[in-house]
Amino acid sequence: MDDGQVNRRLLPEENLEDPDGGGGSKAGDRGSSTVTAAVVFSTSVSVVGSFVYGFAAGFSSQAEAGIRSDLGLSTAAYSLFGSMLTIGGMVGAIVVGKVADLIGRRYTMWLSGAFYILGWLPIIFAQVLLI
Repeated sequence: MDDGQVNRRLLPEENLEDPDGGGGSKAGDRGSSTVTAAVVFSTSVSVVGSFVYGFAAGFSSQAEAGIRSDLGLSTAAYSLFGSMLTIGGMVGAIVVGKVADLIGRRYTMWLSGAFYILGWLPIIFAQVLLI
């Protein structure tokens, strides 16, 4: 170790050789394409949750003038009010991490999806625009 350099690899080496010694794939063996499809699908589901969160934030941003006039907030006070969404996200991340440890990631995503649906139902079924 000269000059503080590390002499070992930080990541383990992968063994890319076939354990059976054969050169081809077996019949019915999907290889890594099945894993890739599962990773793409689960990542897509996760991204949809983030999309819904961002869409809700963007949808409600049009209500700024109404919120400021109803609550009598200045621009600085409304900015603080809006930043509570970020603080709520940080607290929610801690809670969701604990919930995922208790019931698993799949059921946690189902639970968060239920909260998204319950949050959008009042918006969808609103009959009166309050201005």
